[in-house]
Amino acid sequence: MDDYTWRKKLEARRKRRKRERLFVVFIFVLVLCSFFIYIGVYTKTPDYAMKTAQKALAENDSATFERYVDLVSVTSKAYDDLTVDLFKYDEQLSERERSLFENFYVLIRPQIAQGAADIIDYRIKNGVWTLPDGILKGRQLGVDFDLLLERSLIRHTTITGIGNAASSGDKATIELNVIEDYTGTPFTLQLALQNVSGTGWTFGGYEFELFNHKWRVGSFNINLGIMDWRVVGINNYREYLDIVSPTLKQELANYIDSTSEIVNRYNAIFKTQQNTFTAMQRTRDGTMTAQQRTQIADYIENNIIPTLQNRQQELDSIAAPNGAIYLSKLRRESTNITISAWSYYIKGLRENDSKAFDTAESIHKQELAFDQRIEEIIHNSAITRDRPEPP
Repeated sequence: MDDYTWRKKLEARRKRRKRERLFVVFIFVLVLCSFFIYIGVYTKTPDYAMKTAQKALAENDSATFERYVDLVSVTSKAYDDLTVDLFKYDEQLSERERSLFENFYVLIRPQIAQGAADIIDYRIKNGVWTLPDGILKGRQLGVDFDLLLERSLIRHTTITGIGNAASSGDKATIELNVIEDYTGTPFTLQLALQNVSGTGWTFGGYEFELFNHKWRVGSFNINLGIMDWRVVGINNYREYLDIVSPTLKQELANYIDSTSEIVNRYNAIFKTQQNTFTAMQRTRDGTMTAQQRTQIADYIENNIIPTLQNRQQELDSIAAPNGAIYLSKLRRESTNITISAWSYYIKGLRENDSKAFDTAESIHKQELAFDQRIEEIIHNSAITRDRPEPP
């Protein structure tokens, strides 16, 4: 090969390598620009925030979910919508009592909102609903949290999709399509979003090889100064409650009516049994004899517990509509826990076992909580029967 031909091949090779380098640089710049557009634009939109939150919800990723949803802010505003007319139609309350209750519910809003946020966080992480501990446990603040959750519809509302988004300045709204499971009612919630200061990204040096050439990208920082979006409330949550609740309330009222004869009949039987039970416990010196304890245990086992079981069987024979599933479940749980308390009481009587009596007392307190919840549901149902529904 002569010298001219050799130089010509070398020149062709240099041009080819130059074209390869330019192509690599072009591809790299294109990928980098696409990356910046994705990171700097789309990931800073309300739509991205909602889709990421929805994905995090499905994957039990509470940390990511709470990056895009301010649970305390959302639950605080929802609490106001949920309790705005809680005492308005209760004619058993005087105006002073009603005002005191309403003011009290405003005062405890921070604790309730934080408690709701905590149990939602637990639900996201573990896939089950629980109840808060601490000061919100039971009725220490005068609020039945389980009943509040049921009224909120959160446990039987399913997300079906994300709709349109609109933004103006540092505020935005986005549609969240849901369906209320009990009634099958579809609804579009309007979520309110607020933007918050974004953060920068730092990329370290990276070396790679392509077309037999080594390429290195040095460290650099990016701070686009664009905002992240976060859900801070539900603009039309009260409207959702007003649309769904009337159907649930009517179904609940119908169920209460259909079971009232059973409840009243057995309440009369329980009253008689209570009188008999009280009479059987009477003593001269405050200490029951062994024979007396045996007789009482037999009476509970052969009369009171069977009556509880028969009552529950009759209640179970009445089909509960969706709006009354919660009440029906509470009645069943109350029956089971009452039988459990009586069973330990029988053990205490027959074995003269103080620990069994203590266990029976502890379970009885749980039973009272169920019964109080049931009474409150029935009471509120009676109040709302004549309540004017929103137009």
